[in-house]
Parts: sequence; structure tokens; C-alpha cells
Amino acid sequence: MPIYKPNANLRITDNSRTGFTLIEVLITVTIFVLIVVACFNVYFLSQRFYRKGEVRAELLQNGKVILERMTREIRQARAIATSLSDTQANATSTILFEDGHSATTYRYICYFKDGDYVKRKVVGYYFSDDSEKTLVPFNSTPPEGQTLEEEVLEEPKIVGEYVSDLEIWGGKLIFIFLSLKNQGETVPLRTGVFGRNL
Repeated sequence: MPIYKPNANLRITDNSRTGFTLIEVLITVTIFVLIVVACFNVYFLSQRFYRKGEVRAELLQNGKVILERMTREIRQARAIATSLSDTQANATSTILFEDGHSATTYRYICYFKDGDYVKRKVVGYYFSDDSEKTLVPFNSTPPEGQTLEEEVLEEPKIVGEYVSDLEIWGGKLIFIFLSLKNQGETVPLRTGVFGRNL
């Protein structure tokens, strides 16, 4: 049997590539990293806009609740007890008016800003020597030796929050301006209301 001896001078060359070069790997990894970073940026940006939208929607809802409640009650007011300025420059952050929804006369609703909240309370006035605390108009002149006292009939309750500014002014047409602020977002709202009984 003959013995096969390979030719030592014969070289076998294979031109097919079986791997990647270092430069190809680096370029691929760089492109992959750029795509991942871009995806994360888009995701975080969309999350930030979503959160901002949520905050603005919450502020808008708070402002609507405050304005709707105030305008509904001011529209039915029997009398405005607060002296209001004709211009926004001298506006007040408190309004007191006689409740037009109540069967009991001389009950006064007060809206006021307290910190970041708008609160509502109901008060009445009586003469200091009256043991029955009969309610009288807010501008009554007390008898000699007595004073006009204020009694809280309904404790202050929060109507809305995140209020950075509350301004009320006007005459027959009462204007209310609200500015609400939270997490860097600000929503300004303004309305006007005619009192039916004024």
C-alpha cells in the first residue's frame, strides 16, 4: 500500500471570511449605543411631556372647580359686603357677600386665599349683648355700649389648591383672576360674573 505524502510546497488559501475585524465591531457597537441612547431620550422626553400635561390638567381642573363655585354663589348673592376696586391693580384676595341660596337672611359667604388654598367659610354678625346671637346685616350700627361681633357659622373648607394668586375686583360685573402653580407649571384663569340680585 502506497503512503500518501502531502506536498510541502503546496499551500491552501481560503479567501472566505469567518469573523469581523475590530473596526467593524466598534462601528456596530457605536451605532447600537447611539440608537439605544436616542430611544431612551425619546422615552424620557415623552414621559416629561406626559407629566407636564397631567400637572396642567390637574391645575386646570382645580381652577375650574374654584371659579364655578365662586361664580355660582356670587351670581345669587343678595349683597356684596366687600368693597371692591374698579381696577385689577387694586384687587383684593377676599370677597364677602350675603348668601342668596339660604332661606336664613344675613348669612355671609367668604372666599379667601390662605397659603396655596382658596377656602370658603360662612359667617354671621350679631350685637355683643344679644345672648341669642340674632343675625344682623354686616354693616349694622350696634346700640350704645355694644359691638358688632362675627360668628363663624360654617368652618373654613378648602375649595381648591395650588393657588398662587387670587384677585377679585369690579362693580356690577365682578372679575375673578386665578393663577395656579405646581411643579413649575402655571395656569392663569379669569372670568367675570354678574350678580342677579345686585
